[in-house]
Amino acid sequence: MSDFNMDLKNPLTWLLAPLLAPIALVGGCDEGGKAASTDVDSDSDIDSDSDTDVDSDTDVDTDTDTDTDVDTDTDTDTDTDADTDTDSTCIDFLTDMAAISAGGQHTCATMKGGSVKCWGANLHGQLGDGTTDDSSVPVSVTGFSSDAQSISAGWYHTCAVLTSDSFKCWGGNNRGQLGNGTTDDSYTPVDVTGLSSDVLSVSTNEFNTCAVLTSGGVKCWGANLYGQLGDGTTDESSVPVDVTGLSSDVESISVGQSYTCALLTSGGVQCWGNNWTGQLGNGTTDNSPVPVNVTGLSSDVESISTYGSHTCVLLTSGGMQCWGWNEYGQLGNGDTDNSSVPVNVTGLSSDVESISAGYAHTCAALTSGDVQCWGKNSSGQLGDGDTDDSSVPVDVTGLSFEVESISAGWNHTCALLTSGGIQCWGHNGYGRLGNGTTDNSTTPVDVVCGE
Repeated sequence: MSDFNMDLKNPLTWLLAPLLAPIALVGGCDEGGKAASTDVDSDSDIDSDSDTDVDSDTDVDTDTDTDTDVDTDTDTDTDTDADTDTDSTCIDFLTDMAAISAGGQHTCATMKGGSVKCWGANLHGQLGDGTTDDSSVPVSVTGFSSDAQSISAGWYHTCAVLTSDSFKCWGGNNRGQLGNGTTDDSYTPVDVTGLSSDVLSVSTNEFNTCAVLTSGGVKCWGANLYGQLGDGTTDESSVPVDVTGLSSDVESISVGQSYTCALLTSGGVQCWGNNWTGQLGNGTTDNSPVPVNVTGLSSDVESISTYGSHTCVLLTSGGMQCWGWNEYGQLGNGDTDNSSVPVNVTGLSSDVESISAGYAHTCAALTSGDVQCWGKNSSGQLGDGDTDDSSVPVDVTGLSFEVESISAGWNHTCALLTSGGIQCWGHNGYGRLGNGTTDNSTTPVDVVCGE
């Protein structure tokens, strides 16, 4: 209540009463003489992790309140509603993520409601917001309000599968990797030629994209210098082409740098394209424009992951094997020698839940909810608090919740938490960690609210 003593016999009281009544109703003033708002402060306490963003919004509203002398009731209601909506949106974002994909210099995620958020580098429009402005916080991808099912962030482009089993891509397109019959970049999602339905999953990388169809077949498009499209040629294509010999029985796909691998329904693995470090896993270093069998993996593979020039698989036993390039110890077998056949990852013979191969590092989410990473660590992408490379798995420190899935990019890593939030670590050029800065981090940091 105001300190003014209301003397009803004093005529001045009746003149000042209309001005003092709104202040009395609001409940006093803060130190700056602005009307206090208990509801707004209460909302700010809902999510302590995002206090910076929420408080920033509150400051804007407080400045606006300076003009509220004319109509305090109207402004108070408007500000409270705005802050409540902002806080609600922020809380939904921090607890409602469904999938995460770390790309070359950007990161994307789908929300449980079907919308898509991206952050980081945007030179080619890979964030999909209609601009080429980089963003260190998540921005909304144009046109995805409720129907995105899965996401894959490449180096310069991004693709998403919709709930209708259709398919859209956006970003860099110099090699036809968007699949729309052109080589023009697109800052917003475009349809992929011939794939308006029947798409099960997608995988992207530097200049290539591949999709698994509901029929179990595979189509690929983009660059093809090393035969990575798998159609028996080295001709590029800006529209999808069939992968030779894989018209059915494919469960999932993973596109590496100039090569591709497929997990079959039998549990076996086939790869094709560039093989300079043995990443096709067939015991040679010869390129192949058609799929070849990976040595020793005719069955018992649960999932597969490629990114740079090495490949890893999760076995049905819960163990892991990797092969290919190993300069930084990314195969996880305790040395730095390349291998053209699968080798066991040290200490991970069981209890692995999900895996992700980055450019020169690899990470695994364990059934315990913990994460281990190995390989190159120059930017802190292993998440163990330092920048030392490791040829064997090391624990990621500082995760705020257990991890549901993991995604390793070029030189950063992101984890989807059981809370529904996301934490990232490693290189933060262009803001790819999503925490509102461009500072590298050797331990996990929270992805903050964006738009």
